[in-house]
Amino acid sequence: MGSTNKSSYARIAMACQGGGSLGAYHIGALRAMQEAGYTPDTIAGISIGAFTASLIAGNAPQNRVAKLEKFWDTISWPDIPPVPNLTDEMKKFHNTLASLQGFLFGQPNFFSPRFPIPQMQPKGTAASTSYYDTSKLKETLLQFVDFDGINSGKLGRLILGVTRVKDGQLVFFDSAKMKIGPEHVMASGSMPPGFPGMVIDGDLYWDGGCASNTPLEGIFDADPKVDTLCFMVDLFAANGKEPQDMDEVTLKLKELQFTSRTAHHINHLNKRHNLSKYLKHLTDALPADLKNDPIMKEIQDFANDTKFDIVHIAYDKPNYEVPSSDCEFSKTSIKDRASYGYQHMKAALEHSPWLKDRKAHVGSTIHKFVGAKHLSSS
Repeated sequence: MGSTNKSSYARIAMACQGGGSLGAYHIGALRAMQEAGYTPDTIAGISIGAFTASLIAGNAPQNRVAKLEKFWDTISWPDIPPVPNLTDEMKKFHNTLASLQGFLFGQPNFFSPRFPIPQMQPKGTAASTSYYDTSKLKETLLQFVDFDGINSGKLGRLILGVTRVKDGQLVFFDSAKMKIGPEHVMASGSMPPGFPGMVIDGDLYWDGGCASNTPLEGIFDADPKVDTLCFMVDLFAANGKEPQDMDEVTLKLKELQFTSRTAHHINHLNKRHNLSKYLKHLTDALPADLKNDPIMKEIQDFANDTKFDIVHIAYDKPNYEVPSSDCEFSKTSIKDRASYGYQHMKAALEHSPWLKDRKAHVGSTIHKFVGAKHLSSS
């Protein structure tokens, strides 16, 4: 058995999943991480997670949480006067109205409905292929994100997942390899048919969630290969609850659609990394004459002796979240989600199974949490 500690990881990464307005959960998760000394240096995001990732990477660590809170406050409408002691049903009614407000009027400093509607716009234009105009978002991102700091390498490393429309491939924009601006962040959050795609270097890009809702692979493939602890903050949890009405059916369907793909993705990368660790052990034991064999050289290139541990923490939603919760931006819900993110991440950090003894021959472990519950380490 081998042991590890916090300082044994050369890279602390954060993978921010997509999920619309549920992304406020990331605020609390980051706060808990940084309080515990886990300040991410590599941040990846898809969809709303791309907005979170850009704000984290584009600000000094001591300013990140405050900037995130201000960003979310800037893109949400003033809330209705708070009423004390609301029941879950009353909260659901409030949240339904808030999501309807967003559908009808958009969100300030983020997106606004098009008029005339897309079907009445000139064919081939951005206005003809989306229901909302997101031009205000560019100004908002420039206000909150220091892109020069990201691109100079002085702040965090930013990795954004996007879908290349012409071939449907998941592509990653990496600030360590290219200059990133607000248009790259917007591309990652360009979910059709609501938002227009972004043309970058001649190619049209849509929301990375069209191909995959997890940016984990962007971190996994990042060079150099070093011991990495990756906090993967997921906005959809398979929590074992069975739906009791049509609202819960709709919400559960969204959760299942995202969680099944996410679980498959994590398990694939976990097995791939452990295979590379086993191959490293085998190739190190080869006699010198075999190490020069062309095929063996290819195997040695694939072999990897680093750790890549994943802390997968998923938002176990309260009963008052509505089916359109990913489109519900009320200030009350934003604060609630941030609070849950803090509680859940703090519980995971207090448990910290990744700091316990581990098998020396294993290169990657997955520590799964749903809400504050530790489900497994494998």
